[in-house]
Order: sequence, then C-alpha cells, then structure tokens
Amino acid sequence: MKMELKIKDDVFYVLETSEEKSLFDTESDAVGKLKDAVAKNPELDSENVSIIEVNMQGEKWEMKTIPWSKIAMELLRSGK
Repeated sequence: MKMELKIKDDVFYVLETSEEKSLFDTESDAVGKLKDAVAKNPELDSENVSIIEVNMQGEKWEMKTIPWSKIAMELLRSGK
C-alpha cells in the first residue's frame, strides 16, 4: 500500500512512540493519534513518546520537540 503525505507550509509532525513512528501534516492530528495510542496502550511510558515538529524552510531542516504543556493545552482546547 502506497501512502502520500502532502506537506503544508514546509512543516510536518512526527509522533514517535516505543511502538511506531507516524507522520502528520498538523500538530492537532499528531496529538489526536497520541490520545488514541494511549487509549490502546495505557502502559505506554511518557518517556518513550514525543511529537516532533519538522520545519523544512530554508537550507537546513529544523526539528524541535513539542513540549508536553502544549500537547496538554491542545487536548484541553479540542475536548479530545
């Protein structure tokens, strides 16, 4: 099965858990998938989970980990 991710505004997000890595075009999609992953595996350790923003603007790609406080705020605002 082939899958394609269209990159919007030169930014995408990587959700990394101890079980898998997934790509998303929005931060909120990555947070939603994280919520699903925790629901399926309550034993999931927060030390083994991260959401990384990858910015492809310019010559060098920039990567930064989304802080847990921002992830929590996204969950609260979205009602997920």
